[in-house]
Amino acid sequence: MGMAGEDDVSEYLQQNREAAAWVETVRGECESDKLWRHRREFILRNMRDFCGDELPPPPEANDKGLDRLLAYSMVWANHVFSGCRYPQPVMDRVLKMAENIKVTDAPVRTTRDELVSKVKKRGIASSNERVDYEPSKKVKSTDGTSRHSEADYQQSSHATTENTLHNEAQRTDAGSCEPVAQEWKSNSYSRPATKAQKQGNTGKGTRRLTSEDVKCRQSFFNRLYKRVAWKLVSSGGFSPNLNHTEVLSSSVESLSSTLDIAFVPLKDLADLPQNKTTQENIVCELRCQGVYLGMGCGKTKENAKAVASREAIKVFLKKKVVVKICKRKYCGQDVEDLALLDEESRCPNLPPAVKNPLEII
Repeated sequence: MGMAGEDDVSEYLQQNREAAAWVETVRGECESDKLWRHRREFILRNMRDFCGDELPPPPEANDKGLDRLLAYSMVWANHVFSGCRYPQPVMDRVLKMAENIKVTDAPVRTTRDELVSKVKKRGIASSNERVDYEPSKKVKSTDGTSRHSEADYQQSSHATTENTLHNEAQRTDAGSCEPVAQEWKSNSYSRPATKAQKQGNTGKGTRRLTSEDVKCRQSFFNRLYKRVAWKLVSSGGFSPNLNHTEVLSSSVESLSSTLDIAFVPLKDLADLPQNKTTQENIVCELRCQGVYLGMGCGKTKENAKAVASREAIKVFLKKKVVVKICKRKYCGQDVEDLALLDEESRCPNLPPAVKNPLEII
């Protein structure tokens, strides 16, 4: 079918009523007029190559040629209007099939790499600002919620996020919210364990962690890394005003897991560092799948959770996250724990554990 543009398509359909009626049967239920207008032209231009000279069968006939044509039309429409990418041989094929179609109103897109680059710069520029917001309550993730729109109809492909986001370490001024990990020194003194901590120090502490403990959790955090990266991109990047708690918790929930949150008064924490004497402060420790993510200190539980979430999110700004076996203090004794770290860092001097790690793992 030789056509020079949309006017020729309209003229062809006016002259071929059967073809006009047939092509409407393959239109998507939620497909917008703009998208359908161009995809319809794609189908009509390539119909003869896949279905021969006769009018194609209805969609429910499961004709292989027609199914391939419709699939190619969706690949092309997704690429033009949503920016989706497919394997190079498929891209070459559909672009050749659409080489005579002129799309003048396609949206201007920013590629994933360009967007991530902008987010990185924005995050670095604001990395030294202080967190001063009060986190909102947990909001249920809206990922996967159905919307009757053009975006619903398009089959977007999920590209692997690599070299996603990078940020410099952020230091918070002394005040109501402070990262606990920065304040612990290797020579911090030991306090007697509290009653609750003594009760938790059971025989399970003698268990040794193995590479299997790491291996069975690493795949989950590889997926979580991608979810957090895209959450940050869609939120405008890492910044002090970002709701870090929401980003982390919704990303975890999207993988059908839960974020484990533990609070303890700072004064009751064994191995309290010498410069931490504020009686009213609260310590929050975040874990997921038994793996330590981060710890924070604040005047309230919400403040402490916000700081802990921010510290956890920082790990996801690196090129890759890995689960490692590290040494921590618990009730004055060294214990093993699983911690989420970036690929290049060695096990840091982690703050004392709120609970016995080996009982949690």
